[in-house]
Amino acid sequence: MKNVKLPDEEYQSVVAHIVDYMEDKHDLQLGQFEAEFLLDELVKKIAPLFYNQGLNKAIDVIQNNVLTLEELLDLEKEV
Repeated sequence: MKNVKLPDEEYQSVVAHIVDYMEDKHDLQLGQFEAEFLLDELVKKIAPLFYNQGLNKAIDVIQNNVLTLEELLDLEKEV
């Protein structure tokens, strides 16, 4: 899987959220660099998990649609 990259605006928004969250919830002041490093590490570890989960759900949907199609084809009458 290629590296996941957020658009710059979203990336900066998440970094700002991390900085605010760590300060509000844990009384820990992170700088921009530390928050970016944390986000990059989390994305490396978590993105493949979400990707695989999404892929598995897509496969399930396709398999269900194929079963439905097979059932519809079985309803056709022989001529």
